Amino acid sequence: MEALRKGDYGAAILALEKLTTMAPGVAELQANLGVAYYSAGRPQDAVAPLRKALKLKPSLTSAHYFLGISLAESGNCKAAMPFLETDYPRLNDQRLRRIVGLDGARCARALDEPYRAINYLQRLNRDFPDDPEVLYLTTDVFSDLSTRASQQLLHVAPGSYQAHRLYAEALEVQGKTADAIAEYRKVLTMDPRLPGIHYRLGRLMLAGEPDSATLDAAREEFEEELRINPTDADSEYELGEMARQARKWNEAIEHFRRAVKIDPHFPQALIGLGKSLVSAGRAAEAVVPLENAVQLAPADAVAHYQLSFAYLRVGREEDAKKQLALYREAHDQHERVNQAIRLGIVGDISQPQTAEPPE
Repeated sequence: MEALRKGDYGAAILALEKLTTMAPGVAELQANLGVAYYSAGRPQDAVAPLRKALKLKPSLTSAHYFLGISLAESGNCKAAMPFLETDYPRLNDQRLRRIVGLDGARCARALDEPYRAINYLQRLNRDFPDDPEVLYLTTDVFSDLSTRASQQLLHVAPGSYQAHRLYAEALEVQGKTADAIAEYRKVLTMDPRLPGIHYRLGRLMLAGEPDSATLDAAREEFEEELRINPTDADSEYELGEMARQARKWNEAIEHFRRAVKIDPHFPQALIGLGKSLVSAGRAAEAVVPLENAVQLAPADAVAHYQLSFAYLRVGREEDAKKQLALYREAHDQHERVNQAIRLGIVGDISQPQTAEPPE
């Protein structure tokens, strides 16, 4: 119908209601009426004509698609899920696919099936990686799942090392460094060889303005972590960064090299290696790791800056200019990003590289 194609859903509904009364057995008219109801924000009214359309003609895929989302958006998630699960993978219309996926994730959550919701979110993040609603819903679902799991852990095993670790991580996020350290120490009394704990202790000791004794203690924690887990690239990186800041270039180079050998896709370690090599007067050797860092993290302003510096040192002035331009572009983009996004997120807690020229 012309009114439906033009988006005049009120007129389309009036005309289709008359036509379906006159010819109730025409599946396409029932389907169009259902689509018009849904498009007018009346999903509950859309259900009956869409059901009738599919009963008359089961091959009407559009009726199938709109019935699923109409059921979901009118609160009948249990009935909607079989439609949504069937329709998402076969939809070519991206707009409709997004609606089906979001309705599926919301319905799974409403039915208290978070892992089913995650299946939808995985597909949505693959198909719509930059969609704000997809990103928000992903954050919301995983946050809810995390809260539930932590509450269950504290209920079933309040004295376990896992519970103490969870509490320590919460204290760490809150900035309660001393209390977090104490909780991590409790974890180690229960399992002295648990990977990751000495690394976190070392990182906490480096918070703020550590004195020489605290720096030594942090170094011991990273070294102990490596005794427990020799393939911990993060601890090698931290030891390298501490050596670099102490201007011990050769020691820093060895730690960064080991970090990169463990994890070749660790851009911060590659940047640290490049900076240390330049500072040690070995700029030619710094070019490859810094080029690799730029390839791995093209949005990292520091990587571009350090590569421009290395290029300049080896006489590649044109390449240096290009990297400096990319540095400015990446830096400006970074400045535009909302600073609050970083707050409260625990994950990569390595020391950030800074863009200061190598020593």
